[in-house]
Amino acid sequence: MLKKFFKQDKDITTGPILPKMLSLTGPLMVTAILNSTLNLIDMFWVGKLGSDSIAAVAIGGTIMMVVFATLIGITRGTIALVARYVGAKDAKNADAVASQSIMLGLIIALATILVGLLFTDKLFLILGASPEVLKIGSSYLKIILIGGITMVLLSFGNSILQAEGDTVTPMKFMFLSNIINIILDPIFIFGLGVPRMNTSGAALATVLSQAVPAFLVLLLLSKRRSKVHIHISQFKIKLTFLKEMLKIGLPASLQMFFRSIMGLVLMGIVASFGTAAIAAYGIGMRLQMLVLMPAFAFGGAAATLAGQNLGAKQPKRAQRSAWTATTLDMFLMILVAILFFIFAPQIVGFFIKDKNVISIGTQFLRITAPFYLFIPLGVVLGQSLAGAGDTITPMFITLLSLWGFQIPMAIYLSQATMWGINGIWWTNAFASVLHGLLIMGWFTTGRWKKRIISSIV
Repeated sequence: MLKKFFKQDKDITTGPILPKMLSLTGPLMVTAILNSTLNLIDMFWVGKLGSDSIAAVAIGGTIMMVVFATLIGITRGTIALVARYVGAKDAKNADAVASQSIMLGLIIALATILVGLLFTDKLFLILGASPEVLKIGSSYLKIILIGGITMVLLSFGNSILQAEGDTVTPMKFMFLSNIINIILDPIFIFGLGVPRMNTSGAALATVLSQAVPAFLVLLLLSKRRSKVHIHISQFKIKLTFLKEMLKIGLPASLQMFFRSIMGLVLMGIVASFGTAAIAAYGIGMRLQMLVLMPAFAFGGAAATLAGQNLGAKQPKRAQRSAWTATTLDMFLMILVAILFFIFAPQIVGFFIKDKNVISIGTQFLRITAPFYLFIPLGVVLGQSLAGAGDTITPMFITLLSLWGFQIPMAIYLSQATMWGINGIWWTNAFASVLHGLLIMGWFTTGRWKKRIISSIV
């Protein structure tokens, strides 16, 4: 039964949409959940070290989102371009995009890692970390940054496989990563047979857990065991390729960058309410990321279908694919919202026993959960636009929703009203509504169907 669910057709540009959608979404959803579980596993073990360690990991994770925002955008460009060429049966250009995307990703990764290492301590101080949180978090983040190259390779390799229509293999790689992390976390954190590393041990476990599948995905792509291949001979900059990549990847990168910076600003606002608030926010945001995983899975499937179907000159099929994915995710979000609202204290309490943190975290979940229904509109349709190569307008919509609305409103409601920290949670909810409705409005114009991508070879 499970094997049938994950079975994938080689051609996703023909036949009924729903089976194709589910065959892509199933593995993507498992992969996304496994990716989120990687962080939750760290949070579970680190939580046993106390709220200072939880806060350190929460701030460190927020900083990592900023440091690697550009790379996430480039993977969006990779998926859009590779999928378009695969749909057009243009293997030569698909291989060129795959090869040069990894090369470009590595170059940017090295630069961002260096910047991150130089400003680690300053960023923790800016975000209001206490001396103890700074000490713990600085060591944790530096290990994650140094080993960040493994995350980059794994992310780009999986993006290439997804674009060609293979979402089962990335799922297997993430499953392997989780198994390794589950084994290594307690060993390094608590010193089981090795020197005790505490919170830094979680960072080392994460890096090593991603190194193995990163090596395997590169081996797979280079050994011609996939539809798209990478070639060392193509590891050189081609201006035509760079132009196409930046058209799609740069707006997506800026969108992720400003979203990540917003995360830092919000973390700073939350920090004014104390360490317990930071810990609760860290747990709440990781849970919210878990909620986003199905949306990213459906969106990833829709992006692949949109790209390949546009490459195959079937824009109406690309549009139907996007709406099918959005509708499915909306039904799922309703179920998740009900569970989070009812069992909020128990869910937060799973990670930490501090009653103050549980109380704040419960309010976070109960305020934001009812608005999960709007997440598919922003995320799934947004991913579909990215798969079509349309990322400029979504970037401006994101800037408006986050910087034009969420940040000013969060400051006002939390500082100038009686709402206090709950004002931040309400703003989080309202921003998702605004973002979702605006993305839906742009998608319905249909202008993304006209996005033209030229050959680069």
